[in-house]
Amino acid sequence: MIFPIFVVMTLLEIYVLVSVGESIGGFSTILLVVITALVGSTLLKQQGWSTMAKAQQAMANGQTPAFEMMEGVVILISGVLLLTPGFITDGIGLLGLMPFSRVYFIDKILSKNAEKIFQQKNSGFIHTASSNDKKDNKKKDTIDGEFWED
Repeated sequence: MIFPIFVVMTLLEIYVLVSVGESIGGFSTILLVVITALVGSTLLKQQGWSTMAKAQQAMANGQTPAFEMMEGVVILISGVLLLTPGFITDGIGLLGLMPFSRVYFIDKILSKNAEKIFQQKNSGFIHTASSNDKKDNKKKDTIDGEFWED
């Protein structure tokens, strides 16, 4: 599944580079790729430090920096895309470094993978929380345990 994506992206990148090279010239195309890489690396450094500071602030406040960790993942992927030469990957990488679009990417990742993340299986750790029965005002027992299936 992922191999065809790499092949298609590589072919698209080559097509775009050749098309841009024909339009503005080879040297200008290379210069443009280098400029996007420099701008991207500057943004990568800035956004990485900003996310690190937000994570430290959250931990200092006694909170889990879950969102900041997701931001870090998007920033890491964006950095890898910026290291890949080409205009399409640079564009996606730059979008991942912008705070407003990064939130969009995180939302899409979580909405597509929420079922996988929070899905319970028949084997593994099972936890049933206690709850109050509002009709009878009785408290149910809490069952907490572990289960392994061989």
